[in-house]
Formats: sequence, structure tokens, C-alpha cells
Amino acid sequence: MSHQHEVGRLTNRLRVFLKTLARYVAFPLRLVYRLFHTLLQLCSRSITSRRQFLPTRRDGCLELVAGSIQPTILPLSNTQPPLPGSATNSLLPIHTPPTSAKSHGPQAPVVSQSKSEFRPSTPSQVKRYNNSAKIKQEVKLENIPALKRDYSDLQDSGTWCARVHPEGALYFQDTVRGIYTDSSMRDGRRRICMDVCINELLALLTSSCGLQLPSSDIELVVESTRVRDMGSLVCRYYFVDHPNRLLFWLHDIPTERIFDGVQGVEKWSHIKYAIEHLQHCELYPSDKLPGTRLLKELKEVVVHASAETITTDLSLSPFDSDELSKILDLIDRFQGKRKSVHSMCVIGDDCFAARFMRYFLRAQFFNFCGLPEARLNADQSVFVKEKKTKFIVALSWAINVALFDAPRSHMKELRRVWVDRTINSPRWKNFNSKLSSEWSGITMYSTVMVAVDVSFLAVPSVTLQNAGSVTVISTYISLFCIVGSLVVSLFLTRQNRRYGQESADAAVIFLMRVTGSVYGTKALATVHGLPYAMLLWGMVYFMIAFSYQVFTSTPIVTLATTGSACGIVVLFTLWLVSAARDFHILTWLQAQLKVRP
Repeated sequence: MSHQHEVGRLTNRLRVFLKTLARYVAFPLRLVYRLFHTLLQLCSRSITSRRQFLPTRRDGCLELVAGSIQPTILPLSNTQPPLPGSATNSLLPIHTPPTSAKSHGPQAPVVSQSKSEFRPSTPSQVKRYNNSAKIKQEVKLENIPALKRDYSDLQDSGTWCARVHPEGALYFQDTVRGIYTDSSMRDGRRRICMDVCINELLALLTSSCGLQLPSSDIELVVESTRVRDMGSLVCRYYFVDHPNRLLFWLHDIPTERIFDGVQGVEKWSHIKYAIEHLQHCELYPSDKLPGTRLLKELKEVVVHASAETITTDLSLSPFDSDELSKILDLIDRFQGKRKSVHSMCVIGDDCFAARFMRYFLRAQFFNFCGLPEARLNADQSVFVKEKKTKFIVALSWAINVALFDAPRSHMKELRRVWVDRTINSPRWKNFNSKLSSEWSGITMYSTVMVAVDVSFLAVPSVTLQNAGSVTVISTYISLFCIVGSLVVSLFLTRQNRRYGQESADAAVIFLMRVTGSVYGTKALATVHGLPYAMLLWGMVYFMIAFSYQVFTSTPIVTLATTGSACGIVVLFTLWLVSAARDFHILTWLQAQLKVRP
């Protein structure tokens, strides 16, 4: 009976437990079900609302429609194509015959009329390098027809001429009006929408400042991005003023993407470095760029930067000495090529010269070039330092003392690289090389110390001691510190190999992420000093264990001898450390004695 009673009570408890478990598990499951149900409803509504913007099929590939609007002015149909020898055809043209008015093919789709939405943009926002993959891994053409001699694409792009950038990117140019776009003009519906957007922009340009296209000085870049609110075409655009070498817009543009996070910018003479047209010339090279003058200016800048890197280690150049020498060689080749061949054949070289020049102009913008507050060396800060709170100062001092002054030394090196939240590329590479060398050495020392600690624990006199003795405990702590130093140094070395060799832009993003806390840059300096500090703590605890073992089990003569030698070693070590830290005890004592009355 007693056994049956115990079984019944256990069964009742199990039943109560299962009911309670079901009650608490059912509630989160119900929430998850409702969440997925809501998401499915939203997806179905989104698909239903976008059915009128279905993709069109061209040559077996799907191509999204950019917009749904009715043009107010029809695109030009009687415009003569550019002559084969013109400068506009010098950069890898692709033959695309214009649409004939007598064509019996399908008419352009008629879409509803709506007003376009314009958004000012910059060349850095052109989505050329952010295109998603659209090519399927499958065989689409098994045989090439016999006697095939014409390999040009016969897709119609209207009055737009397809171009191929030296890097391989496809873009389109209206050779008559001087308009560029990365949007595909081989889609009739998209071409109509783009023409409406362009016509509205040109009408606004004429009414606001009296300028007209075509013009020998002004160019336009426009790009359709998306359809929003069921009929509103969003067009990103910017105009290029070649004589003034600047960009301009017909609407106000936020400065967030232009200034790249640089604070304190207010002078127009300073802002002009941020809106130079060189990146546009890099993306859309043409004969309007004065290549000869650009190469001359670039050579002067590179020669000055080379001389500066030789004479000082505080150079503001975005390239190191080896890279500057290579750039000079390229400039000499570009200039020699320009003298030996026709100018139309070197437009592709000008885009790379514009790229190099853009790096130097960007550095001038970051360094407040031309202002009284300009940064003149790589260590100089142009901003007023913010006062730290007493808590942060005290915490920094305590951590610095606990980690044997390692964060302060790394903070000093980091400030030479990360000045005013900007980065100097040559210094960043040198900084990471030093870190890799330091952590590799610490890894080797940590491996040796692990073997020393384990061997010390295997000594018979240590093995026979109680597990709670000072020798054993100190050796255990030393072993933990050494292993921690080894693991952290390996992890940091791996991270440095991943992020240390990145470009300057990627390095800025990485440093912004790791220094965004309240502790700021000191957090990264503390992390960099952890392997060194833990290695020293491991050595300190090993010396404690070894000294306790020596001084508690030796005769008086041995104790006196070893104690004197140990004292001399400690004295010289402290003297060396104080000299390395530029702290002289005698000078400090003399100063203290002079202060006393």
C-alpha cells in the first residue's frame, strides 16, 4: 500500500508539473504564431499592391520596371547619332541602333502620369558597385552560329549610347545633351520614365538659373532608384560644372554624406574640397576633363608628398613613400602615352588620374586645408578637447596601474593613428604591423611561461606541499594569467589580420565601432594592452611562488645570498623601468627637498 501511495503521489506531482509547463510554454508559442501570422499577412498585402509593377521579360531575363508615369515631352527621335570619330565614342562604345519611327514593333507602353520625386545625390551614392547578382549558373547558349561575325548587342536603347568603363561597368550616355546614367536604358518603360524625369529636371534648371543642356560646361547624372507610394518615381541626380570643377544641385542636399562625419565645417572655401567633380570624372570619363592639366597638378602634389614623407614622419599624405613612387611612375607613363598617341585614346587613363587626385583632395578636406585652423602634421588635433569626468579619469588611472601602464603606451600609439576620428592610411598600416610583431612575441613568451609553470608544479618539493599553500596557489594563478595572455594574443592577432590590412574607409568603420563607448579610445588601448599585462602578472605570481619556495625552506647562508642577489636584481629592474618611463628618482627627491622650507 505504501508503494502504491508513493507512486500515486508522484503521478499527481508529475501531472501538476506538466500542466504548469504547458501553461507557461503555450503563451510564448502563441506569441510566435501571431507574429508569423501577421508577417504573412503583410507579405501578401505587399505582393498584391505590387502586381501592377511586375517585371518584364527581355531575352529570357527578368528586368524590373523603374516607374509608372506618362511623359510630358516625348524623347528625341530625330537626333543624329555621334560620328564614329568623335570624342564621345572614344571609350569602348557599344553599337545600339536608335528606334525608328517607322518600326512596326510594339509601341512603348502607356503608363499613368505622375510627378517625379527628385533627391540630390553625390557620385559616391551611385549604385554601380552595389548591384545584386542576377546571372544564374546555367548553360544559356550551347552553340555559336556558323559564320557569326557581328557580336554587338542589338538591344534598343533609343537615343542613349551604351558605354563600357575601363573597369568593366556598363553605363549609358546621352551624347547630345551630356547626360549619364547607370540605369539600364534598354528597357522601353524605364527609358520613358527616365526621359520624363530628365525633362522635368532640365525645365527646372532653365527656370532657376537660366542654364540649358546641351552645354559644353554642364553635365547631368541621373539614376532611378525605386517606385514608392504606387506611382512616385524617385530620381537621384547631380549636375557637374566642369569649369569650376564642382557639383551642384537644384534642391537642398544634406551634408551628412558629403562631409563623412567631419564636424566643424562651415567655410565655403573648405566645403569645395568635398564637392569636387573628380569622382564623377572617375565614374564617367570624357574629353571634357583637362587631362594634361590634371596630370600636371597631380604630379606636383605627389612630388611634394614624396619630399614630405622623406623629410618627416608627420606627413599628411594618404599614401606612403613606396606608393607615391609607383604613382609617379604611372604619371610619367600617362604623360608619355599622351604625347605619343591621340588624345581620344587616353580618356580611360584620365579616370585613374582623377582617382588619385581625389584621394589628395579628400585628405585636404579632412585636414581643413586653407583655414587658419588647418592641420599641418599628422599628430595635430584641430578640435577643442572635451573634458573627461572625474570618474572616467580615476577609472583610467586605476586600469592603467593594474595593467602595468600598457594601456597608456598603446593609447599614445593609437592617438598617432586615430586623430580627430580620422585615419592616416600609412600610419594605420605601420601601426598594425607593430601590433602583429608585439603579439607574436608575447605568444612565444607565453608558451615558454606555460612550460615553466607546469615544470615548477612537477618539482617534488612543490608536489608534496598542501594544495592551499602559497607556492601552489601562486603557480595556479600564474598559469591562468599566462594562458589568458596566450588566448587573447592569438585572438587579437587573428582580428588584426582580418581588419588591419583593410582600406582606410574600412578601418574608419572598424575604429568607430570599437571606440563608440563612453570609455572611448581608451577601451581599444586597454584591449591591446591585455596580452602584455597578463603576461607580466603571470611572471609576478610565478616569482611570488618561486620566492616563497626559496626563502621558506633554505638555510640562513643561502637565504642571505639569494636575498641579496634578488634585491640587487629588483633594484636594477626598477631603475630601468623608471628610466624608460622618464621618471628619475633622484631628480624627484631633489625637487621634493627644495620645495620644503
